Amino acid sequence: MSTAHSDSLPGRQKKRRLRSQLAWYLLLAGTVASCLGALLRASAPDGAESLLLWFFLISASFGLFCVILGYLTRVVVTRRLRVPELSPLLAPALVVAFTVTAWSADLPIVVRWQFSAHSFDEAARQVRDGGDPRTFEGHRLGLYRIDSADSYAWGIYFRTSPMTGNCSSGGGGFAKLTGASRASDAFHHLNGDWHWFCLDSAGEVTVPDHPIGGSR
Repeated sequence: MSTAHSDSLPGRQKKRRLRSQLAWYLLLAGTVASCLGALLRASAPDGAESLLLWFFLISASFGLFCVILGYLTRVVVTRRLRVPELSPLLAPALVVAFTVTAWSADLPIVVRWQFSAHSFDEAARQVRDGGDPRTFEGHRLGLYRIDSADSYAWGIYFRTSPMTGNCSSGGGGFAKLTGASRASDAFHHLNGDWHWFCLDSAGEVTVPDHPIGGSR
């Protein structure tokens, strides 16, 4: 039996089709898992403007673009639109597009904060009533673990990341500020008196210049 004839057998064609489908579904599963990890990373102040996260998202977008370009090239060469393969290809594209859009709009940190705001409000109230802010260190407030906490005349600070990495100058976290300090570019507004911050090694804030969750 010739090789060409054996390759045209229904069994071999079915196996080839199953391998192709499995490859696309593995691509989709890997894309979803990676993008969920990126969004989770972006929901913390020290990761919201991470260069590593930025590089990952750009690489994922470029990789997916190459896959789409390769698919379209194959369609042109074979003059056949392989519709069964198109759906698994569009799904990873939509996942990556949503991830890039959400990260660019700072949605991960906004959403995670909404589930944590009540705990931070209660902790700030206790500190304002005379409680020691250091009692919250090592504990969780909402969905964030507190690395350190301080209270000053101009606000109460809850750091969720130490002074390393993206926030190597003053750490990163959340602060309930007084009106007098709210105009500072060192803090990015969330809602009410709450802001998030991430100080880099130069003493500058590594947050974008547009507000999230409300106006400054």
